[in-house]
Amino acid sequence: MSNVRNISGFAKAMMGFQAFMLRRNWMGGMSNFVMVITTTGRKSGKQFSTPIGYIRDGETLISLNPGGVSNWYKNLLAHPEVTLNIKGQDYRACAERISDQAEKERLFEIYKRDHAQVFPRLFGVPLSAPAAELAQALASREMVRFKLLV
Repeated sequence: MSNVRNISGFAKAMMGFQAFMLRRNWMGGMSNFVMVITTTGRKSGKQFSTPIGYIRDGETLISLNPGGVSNWYKNLLAHPEVTLNIKGQDYRACAERISDQAEKERLFEIYKRDHAQVFPRLFGVPLSAPAAELAQALASREMVRFKLLV
């Protein structure tokens, strides 16, 4: 049995509508932390677009994936060149999975410090959780770094 969650037709339609709105920069402040990623399907070779959250880290962007099960995540592992639409602008980018534990912990601290309001939703635990629960929350998330291509 697969780990991938089945997404309802309604949820797919809502993500499509959100992507439509984001591509036109009609989502206001939401565009500061949600972008549209377009990946190449690892099996089909087709293009797929999905709204995903992001944070800035210097000149790069960081996104999370719970458990590494989302299709956009699996697709970029197979085809790391992606298109990111941020505030209505398309950017070519190269994606890389962050596997270095020290780097993941550094980024985790950025999420805790700068994104405290959404931290529980992103990591599934409150900021005040015991250290062991915080470590488990970090371990359950895959992190991706996007480097914009010129």
